[in-house]
Amino acid sequence: MNMKSITSKKIFQNRELPLIIVVAGVIAALTLLSPYFFTSGNFEILARQTGLALLISVGMTFVILTAGIDLSVGSVVALSSVIVGEFIINFHWNPALSVFAALLGALFVGYINGLFTTYLKLPAFVSTLGMLAIARGLALGVTGGSTIEGFTNGFLYWGQGKFLGLPVPACVAFVVAGISIFVLRKTVFGRQVFFIGSNESAALLSGIPVRKVKIATFMIASFLAGLSGVLETSRLGVSQPSAGNGYELIAIGACVIGGVSLFGGVGSILGTILGTVLLLLIQDGLILLNISPYWQQVFSGAIIVISVSINLRTGKIKIKR
Repeated sequence: MNMKSITSKKIFQNRELPLIIVVAGVIAALTLLSPYFFTSGNFEILARQTGLALLISVGMTFVILTAGIDLSVGSVVALSSVIVGEFIINFHWNPALSVFAALLGALFVGYINGLFTTYLKLPAFVSTLGMLAIARGLALGVTGGSTIEGFTNGFLYWGQGKFLGLPVPACVAFVVAGISIFVLRKTVFGRQVFFIGSNESAALLSGIPVRKVKIATFMIASFLAGLSGVLETSRLGVSQPSAGNGYELIAIGACVIGGVSLFGGVGSILGTILGTVLLLLIQDGLILLNISPYWQQVFSGAIIVISVSINLRTGKIKIKR
């Protein structure tokens, strides 16, 4: 068998290939159905929204690969948005220090999630569900439910500006995704993440610091959710405690659609990228086709269920018994 045939075989066995075909098909369909889809303005909006969603989805990938889940990321988006707004506008802090404080707060939330899950032995679903309420409550309590406005152009650039012709949030997400691919594929930490998700008991017996690795994954997820919250605040020009509603479902859905197993140990950042792009494409298309936002949730939910079913039947996701 020559090298060309080997390469072709590897390409067509790639688990992301079917998803690439689906994404291409959706793009082609939306191009035919809406004259507004294939325009520079729509692509710019789509790139910004996809970049913000991708940051959260990449963080969620790390957690799910260890057979965990993080339901608090949407609330972390709101909390980081409120922190950066309070410090810049109300406390008159330097924007860079304010962003640092927001990201530090997000990291702390992830650390607490990790402690509850690993040391208190709470199921990740329970601990992060509680944190979802706590973080959202803090965001609402601090602001009284009101928005914060008055950001400078320097801060707004990070959400509204462009770098090399691309929206800044998309560029940030691209860099984060690239670093995450390297970490999961080429580092000891990445191998430990997969090992823990595949067989946590065996990982413990092998001397892997399971608790530390799992805490680290929760901190990564919260940090990236916080980063998304800061960028979204910059994009919208307001800090709002209602930010991030339902983002955890988008992140989980993107991971599942991309082939990341909810039972841990299986998945890739590339799959998550494709899953995020597909979900955002569908949302964008439904808006352009003037379909009610209520139906958008139905479509998104149906796609997630169908994707999991297909992955289970094709063996891409294994159920642990």
